[in-house]
Amino acid sequence: MTDLELLGRQLTERLEPLHALQIEADRIPQAAVTIILREERGAAQALIIKRAERPGDHWSGHLALPGGRVDRDKDADLLATAARETYEEIGMNLLNGGRFIGRLPVITPANPFLPRIEIAPFVAIAPVIFATQLNNEVDAVFWVSVSKLKREGCSGEFRMSFGESVQKWPAYPSEGGPIWGITERILTNFLSLLD
Repeated sequence: MTDLELLGRQLTERLEPLHALQIEADRIPQAAVTIILREERGAAQALIIKRAERPGDHWSGHLALPGGRVDRDKDADLLATAARETYEEIGMNLLNGGRFIGRLPVITPANPFLPRIEIAPFVAIAPVIFATQLNNEVDAVFWVSVSKLKREGCSGEFRMSFGESVQKWPAYPSEGGPIWGITERILTNFLSLLD
């Protein structure tokens, strides 16, 4: 059994089911993101994006998971949001060749200075054959080893200066820089499900 097959079995038993998460944009703004998994040389990997630098974007330049806000005109539910946003941002069609296997609990930003929003994280297996095509919201994509994330944990930190003071957040080290904030919280929830 491959690493990804073993991971898939564990996750199928432990993730929340894929039943439709309704869009309730009148109650609170909503978004969906996806942890996309693949196998490379016998090891499971997860896809991370580097968001483009954009004025007015609270997550400008951050390392993140593909995803974004609900579009009521296009999305039947939050799973549709996750699939559409992944396709728009990186050109990967998770509904054709890939497959969603479950979801994690909905989260909200912990920072009171960020917009009020609920984020539904989904987990999917990448299509066997795919090519990424990045839109203007994404600068880069790269893959991180799931076992390395699990083994090393949040052994890094992200620092940001505010005048004289420096704030620190726990982070997963990666080749693209520290993975922190909401993405760190989602990955921590995800990794807690793995043996």
